[in-house]
Amino acid sequence: MSQIYNFLNDCGFYYLLTIDGEYPSGRPISQILEKDGRLYFGTRVGKAMHKQLTENNHVALIGFNKGRWIRIYANVIETNDMTTREQYLNRISQEVERFGTAENPALIVYELQVVKAAIHSPGDQVEIIFPKE
Repeated sequence: MSQIYNFLNDCGFYYLLTIDGEYPSGRPISQILEKDGRLYFGTRVGKAMHKQLTENNHVALIGFNKGRWIRIYANVIETNDMTTREQYLNRISQEVERFGTAENPALIVYELQVVKAAIHSPGDQVEIIFPKE
């Protein structure tokens, strides 16, 4: 997961796509946590993204950096692990301002369960980085 995390981190921001009814819905995000080989991101209860993830947990992330882009397909599951929630908040200062503490029930932290990830380069070059063959 480090290669995925590093690429996303180098992008600065990337797009998270969810399913909204029959169509994809995307938004730029820039806050992700890597912990113990797993990736996490958060949102607020009641936001459209939370509603969409509750109805359909399939997502895609797309990021672009230095002429290459990453495409990640994943499923998300909510985590209630307090250590992970605290690490997420501590890594992202603006989240501390919004939520205060990891115990805040308005904070939802999701684990990305990556199904497939690939880095694409010009000329139709594709490097599958997960799963490794």
